[in-house]
Amino acid sequence: MIYFARYLLGLGALLCAFPACSSDAMSTASTDDSLGAPNPAPLASDDQTPPNTDGAAVEPWLAAGSYKNWACEIDPHPQMKVSPHGMNKICSNDLEANFSGAAGSERPVGSAAVKELYDDSAQLVGYAVAVKVKAASDAGAGWYWYERVPLSSAAPHNSKGIVADGLGSAGTASTICVGCHVAAALDDTHSLTKSGDFVYDQIAAR
Repeated sequence: MIYFARYLLGLGALLCAFPACSSDAMSTASTDDSLGAPNPAPLASDDQTPPNTDGAAVEPWLAAGSYKNWACEIDPHPQMKVSPHGMNKICSNDLEANFSGAAGSERPVGSAAVKELYDDSAQLVGYAVAVKVKAASDAGAGWYWYERVPLSSAAPHNSKGIVADGLGSAGTASTICVGCHVAAALDDTHSLTKSGDFVYDQIAAR
């Protein structure tokens, strides 16, 4: 329960910090047809590239655990103050971990991150996944977004706990994921690594 209270507090902080994350967008339940836009030209999936078509493909890929061999944070930690994600642990694939562009630079196609979501008992309770599928981010439409949370979460979700699932040009993938990640590296409040291009925290390769 504390986890979900923190999720609410995180949403509140994010709404105050960045108006594009509107309360209207986050206050209603999501339906399957409002989760995001279909990806007509998905990237091939492999150990470095999560599936980027739909959650039905993403979930078994996550369960296989290949992303755990990416550049990952050592332990779960509280969210950054503008994030609604609660306790989390981030992994960046090779393309994302080794990106050296400036804050305004486009990341390469195939850049990806997996964020494990935890409750206050350190139990893994969900995931957030982002994959850049086009050369141009195109205001977030060039990224595939997927997020699953517990059914009791304060985040809007469908009957399976899915918050977003699709390209960031429509649905909650746009209003929630893009609406918040567009601020990455905007200023010190919205940055951990100054990497930008819709990525708040780029985990460095070790």
